[in-house]
Amino acid sequence: MIFKWIILLAVVFLVFWLFKPFQRRQKHSADTAARAAENMVRCAYCGVHHPESESITGNGHNFCCAEHSRLYSQSRSRRE
Repeated sequence: MIFKWIILLAVVFLVFWLFKPFQRRQKHSADTAARAAENMVRCAYCGVHHPESESITGNGHNFCCAEHSRLYSQSRSRRE
């Protein structure tokens, strides 16, 4: 009788062990798809592309950081 319980526990353990990598793969692919769907924008100062959610918008342009926004404004004011 105890031998049947040991066999049953071994089978249950084996099933969980085999499906564990499959679950990780599905979770990883869902995370990757969510990140890949975000729009990319170009910094008006340096030209680097970055996610729109991380961009700083000013004067109708997108920037990768506040420093580039400031430098772009300074360079535009010197030209005019």
